[in-house]
Amino acid sequence: MKGLEREIRKYDKKDMLSLLKNFHFHCKEGYNLNIPEINKDFNKIVFTGMGGSAIAGDVLKTLFNQFSKIPIFTVRDYTLPEFVDSQTLIIVESYSGNTEETISTYKSGREKNGIILSISSNGEIEKLSINDNTPFIKIPSGMPPRCAFGYLFFPVYRLFVELNILPPLEEKIFEKIKNWVNEFLPENEDNEAIKIAKKFYKKIPIIYSDNKFYPGILRWKTQIAENSKQFAFINELPEMNHNEIMSYYYPEFILRRIVVLFVISGIENVRIKKRIEITSKIISGKIKDVLTLKLKGDTIFEKLLYLIIFGDWVSYYLAILNKVDPTEIKEINILKDLLGKEGK
Repeated sequence: MKGLEREIRKYDKKDMLSLLKNFHFHCKEGYNLNIPEINKDFNKIVFTGMGGSAIAGDVLKTLFNQFSKIPIFTVRDYTLPEFVDSQTLIIVESYSGNTEETISTYKSGREKNGIILSISSNGEIEKLSINDNTPFIKIPSGMPPRCAFGYLFFPVYRLFVELNILPPLEEKIFEKIKNWVNEFLPENEDNEAIKIAKKFYKKIPIIYSDNKFYPGILRWKTQIAENSKQFAFINELPEMNHNEIMSYYYPEFILRRIVVLFVISGIENVRIKKRIEITSKIISGKIKDVLTLKLKGDTIFEKLLYLIIFGDWVSYYLAILNKVDPTEIKEINILKDLLGKEGK
């Protein structure tokens, strides 16, 4: 592991490692933040954000499907759906507070007289919230937005605990998160995240899960893109069985570079479980590397958290293998600068 630690010191120039190590603390502190009172007269929810902020909405939607009849939608765009009205709770999330798409949805929500709750570390979103006197949760600044999931998700979860929609979290969940993080530390000799990162190295990962865990594999895709600077592709079952399963023919030079990972939750629908087994056998006849990842945790929420933590570490180690700084996002910054020069 000494070689790995040396490579980490060389390429992790802004110390993302410390943020990954402290994830359990972010989650616990986020859950214990002061939550403002909101107008409870809503019958639907729209969660707006981009990138690392939007993933929080996707996870929330999975939990609402389990615990609530209130419909919830995630919006990654400049505009809100036409159905948004005065009985819509609009959760506006932007870690920086300056995401232009999210600022646009905030303003659109105000025009539609929606019930707005905003979350950011500062920026324009905070200013708008203060000026408009709308409920606002301020979270700590100074980290890449994709490393702030604990602060972006857990205050919202706490809000819905206060509203008696989601069950309260016990202290043991934060201990589980800490233990899962410890599994993936660089000094851990039996490190599954490093093993999968090595399998993904110089390959094209394709990751499959059932619908309940799609937010987790979407997180893998986005983290591999930003941290590792590498392509990854995802899909869900049973949908991929009706189309993508036919893709494993051409082009042949791509097939030689593919590695497939099936996420196994242990709580799949019995037919989904059978589909995964059969699909894995079919694909194994086409490509060399077909892997499985069995999720830990006792509930859907715990399993999703484990999947997210696991993927964050895989993307981190893959960045080190690719000899890139996991924090650097040059092309995203170039795009933002050019958009700024073009005006809004």
